[in-house]
Amino acid sequence: MDIRPATEADLPLLATVMDEENLHYEGADALPAADVLPTLRGWFSGNSDTLVIVAVEEQRVLGFVTLVPLFPAGNLNVSLFIKDLYVAADARGRGIGEALMRRSAAEARRLGAARLELTVDKDNPRAKALYERLGGVDTKKTYLRWEPAAIDILAGETEDA
Repeated sequence: MDIRPATEADLPLLATVMDEENLHYEGADALPAADVLPTLRGWFSGNSDTLVIVAVEEQRVLGFVTLVPLFPAGNLNVSLFIKDLYVAADARGRGIGEALMRRSAAEARRLGAARLELTVDKDNPRAKALYERLGGVDTKKTYLRWEPAAIDILAGETEDA
């Protein structure tokens, strides 16, 4: 298995596992499969600060991790944030998640990041156990999200406007 940064040539294979992830989390509201690759290409070409690492075996992407720098972290340092780490359902239990985490740590060191951070769903104890086994510490912080309608309200825009 090869753990490495994704290239433009990987995008069709990466789109397959990203579609699986999207269906897993979004269900019926998931982006149509036909739109995944064009969306991925658009993001990949226009966002050089996002690093995508893939786990590839025999011309198949088995998993990926996306890393984004955040500033500031403690003492005005940079933190590397793991936005997503996903392993295809039929490839789980093979150490791919751990390999992606170890590569993420290597990238954090290479980039001089003071921290490596992520969020994990409360109903995913298997992933949380992996992250803690690898040295991750629960910060006891709460992760909040604003969906589009809430963003509009917060920005002072309403449907009546």
